[in-house]
Amino acid sequence: MTTRFSRAFAVALLALPNAARAQTPASACVADSGRELRQRLPALMDSAMIPGLALAIINDGKVVWSGGFGSRDSASGRVSASRTVFEAASLSKPVIAYAALKLVDAGQLDLDRPLINYTSYPDFRGDTLGNLVTAKMVLSHTTGLQNERIGSDSLRFSFTPGTRFQYSGEAFVLLGQAIEAITGHSLAESMKTLVFDPLGITRSSFIWETRFDDDAAVGHGRFGEVRKRTRPRFARAPSSLQTTANDYARFLVAIEQGAGLRPETWRLMQTPAVDVAPGVSWGLGWAIESDSTGKALAHHGDNSDSGFTAFTLLDIERQCGLVYFANSANGLGVVREISSIIPGSHAGLALLVYEIYNAPSALARASIARKLRSGGIDAAMAEYHRLQEENPEATPEKLLNDLGYSLLNQARFKDAIRAFRENIAAYPTSANVYDSMGDAYLADGHPTAARDAYRRATELDSTNVRARRLADSLNARLRH
Repeated sequence: MTTRFSRAFAVALLALPNAARAQTPASACVADSGRELRQRLPALMDSAMIPGLALAIINDGKVVWSGGFGSRDSASGRVSASRTVFEAASLSKPVIAYAALKLVDAGQLDLDRPLINYTSYPDFRGDTLGNLVTAKMVLSHTTGLQNERIGSDSLRFSFTPGTRFQYSGEAFVLLGQAIEAITGHSLAESMKTLVFDPLGITRSSFIWETRFDDDAAVGHGRFGEVRKRTRPRFARAPSSLQTTANDYARFLVAIEQGAGLRPETWRLMQTPAVDVAPGVSWGLGWAIESDSTGKALAHHGDNSDSGFTAFTLLDIERQCGLVYFANSANGLGVVREISSIIPGSHAGLALLVYEIYNAPSALARASIARKLRSGGIDAAMAEYHRLQEENPEATPEKLLNDLGYSLLNQARFKDAIRAFRENIAAYPTSANVYDSMGDAYLADGHPTAARDAYRRATELDSTNVRARRLADSLNARLRH
């Protein structure tokens, strides 16, 4: 279930003191423009089941290479770094942060002033903690709000805003609303005015535009299944950016140079606001990785539900960086290999709890996916049992759970039930597998079986509010 640039560009930058932008001279920070990585990428993508990927590499303060690999969809169409539009997912957040900082420099937004001073927030529903939330807290992920609301969930504070780190996409929704109130325009229009037009970014938007239809990537799930392309009609600050590798690279070069920002604001963006983990802090819109060699800005994106993942890394002192977009939920499985072309220990990668492309479970996933394509669910389950006997650690609960939801997304309901049933047999004390089985039964039109599965999930985990709510709802429906 739930859980988005090539040549140096010429834009008119604000006149900024050179001393404020002093940087360490870059001497081939990225060796040979990442040639070795680029040669390895097709094989890495094949191993990770990534159909298509766009990559841009920055060295010495300019884009030295950009290109596409693989296909933008399952039928045809090569990926183009300059044309193919991807979902940027959470790589939207640094762009929102940049726009907010421009409003700070314009005197229209105060980082330390509560957002309720700019617009009203009915979603707080009288929670006085909402009165404390500031733009700085949003940008540094210290609001205490959850990452994402599911369905009719309310906004919830886990702690007093400003006291510690907790990643939150919902907080960026609030900041997006404040930006709209300040500018008097929609978020999509505001981003065009504040970011895209000044930086010469021409093929990007926070909403879907019909001009993207001619070259848009199509997302893929963890087993290679095609996902339905989302076309957002309304901007969502934390995640709805539609862009190309070339366009995002233009943005990265602007960030590296501090284009459009006052020197003190540019420095503040890179200053740790809260510690996250050893070697990792968070500034304003960016994770900051620090080690003995220096520091780098980083961010990842995960729109797995629609089949897109992304990652960017920027070393401002060495003037080098990269961005890549993948049309696969497996795209972050190769992030360590891709980021290795930028010097540093990259402590932030340890926080990304994603399946590495060559992990035993990932190899098992790929093997099962091949069997599913060639021989259907029977062949896939036979392969699962073979792998389970050969190496139990390669077949964790999540493996068949992911397969079941992959099949549900393809409306292969009975195959999904088969996968979840096998998972229940392997993990009979897991509440999650029964919760998932309930979803499959419900999708296949079996409300009684779905209710019973949800009930079993709550028996195994009394904190599973979702399963309890669904079980009660189905029970009430079945009584009438």
